[in-house]
Amino acid sequence: MPQDVISFMERLNEYGVFGYIWILFVSFWAGTVRYLTSLKGNKPTFFGWIIETIISGFVGIIVAMTCQYFKVDFLLTSAITGIAAHNGTRSIYLVGEIIKKNTNLIGSVIEEPEQYSKTLYSRKKD
Repeated sequence: MPQDVISFMERLNEYGVFGYIWILFVSFWAGTVRYLTSLKGNKPTFFGWIIETIISGFVGIIVAMTCQYFKVDFLLTSAITGIAAHNGTRSIYLVGEIIKKNTNLIGSVIEEPEQYSKTLYSRKKD
């Protein structure tokens, strides 16, 4: 697992502006497809479409950042992003499970939050 100390801005620069514009385009496209397939004969609304694309865009960026962390090829990242963005918020849970399974530090914090919250808030009051 990559455990380098590259800053967020350096990671963002790895894909570049056009890379993330592409990721957002794929995510919005997947959100549009999701919205259109969920209509089932109902009248489409602009507000409904905007909500679906915003959710898909958020999911797409989270998934792309996760793929970038695990050094997944950009073309595969684009495909995974489209699939995850189409699935919407259900994908966030799956990404969390992947991260928990493949990252020791984050996994231990997620699995045992009460242990860490006790140590964080165990200061004695004067």
